[in-house]
Amino acid sequence: MPERRADARGRRARTIVSVVRDGCRRFIARALRAGPIPRHVAVIMDGNRRFACASGVALARGHARGADVLREACAWCFELGVETLSVYALSTENFKRSERELEALFDLACGEIGTLIDDEGLRLREARVHVSGDLDALPKRVRDKAKEAMEKTKDNRGPMLNVCMAYTGREDIARAVMKTREDVRGGALDASEVDERAVASRLHGAEREIELGAGMPEVDLLVRTSGETRLSDFMLFNARFAKLVFVEVLWPDFTFMDLVHAVWQYQLGAKDLKRSRQAYDDANAIEAESAVVAEVRVQPGRVAKGAKRSV
Repeated sequence: MPERRADARGRRARTIVSVVRDGCRRFIARALRAGPIPRHVAVIMDGNRRFACASGVALARGHARGADVLREACAWCFELGVETLSVYALSTENFKRSERELEALFDLACGEIGTLIDDEGLRLREARVHVSGDLDALPKRVRDKAKEAMEKTKDNRGPMLNVCMAYTGREDIARAVMKTREDVRGGALDASEVDERAVASRLHGAEREIELGAGMPEVDLLVRTSGETRLSDFMLFNARFAKLVFVEVLWPDFTFMDLVHAVWQYQLGAKDLKRSRQAYDDANAIEAESAVVAEVRVQPGRVAKGAKRSV
């Protein structure tokens, strides 16, 4: 009997702690939403292996804990109002790891993608799941599960979780350029319409957004865990005006308050980022207008307004 009473008290205490924690999280989220919220957050989830080594557990356990944090991060971001969350799950550089670790990663990916499909929180928010990268480089079981997730969530109109696997930023850009060239050759795109927006609309994940009436939003906030201060070939095209936040914590130890700190850092510099982006867009607009004027001037048989034809 004393043990049962102790267990009951323990359960009540855990329930109270959970209720208080959730209430605090909602309060903080509401306060953050009073400021600008990044539309697109990108995360380099670094530190699973170091977490496993420091904890004295198998590497697979470290990756599994990282997958648990990813599901929590989805809930946190979408609660704040983030529209797109892109996560660097597996770089093509990671294919150099041992076969045993890769097989464990692929098995975990299959299970986690399946979990995301059935996740109650994502379902209630009508979230879409997209898997970006060279899917042909992945094992068939992972590729099939990724296609299943995209197919089952393609009609959802909520936020998007963009999982980048077998992905690098350079491959993404090269693929978009090749697709742009193919569309010009095939007549789907006029050569005069080729610009950075045309390339951007052919990046991984952008096609899903275009179907809904908008292109893939540029990254507003890019977070990397584990203390590393490099991009590792992630979102090179999309993150040109992103706020970069590097945190010391390993990904499996990443918490809601770490996300709050990153969003707060973004909010501190949001006005400057907006001005830089607007100045760049204005310069591009002026350049495009000048190009049109120049083209009109060199076209044969065209006469400027108010001018007389020579007889």
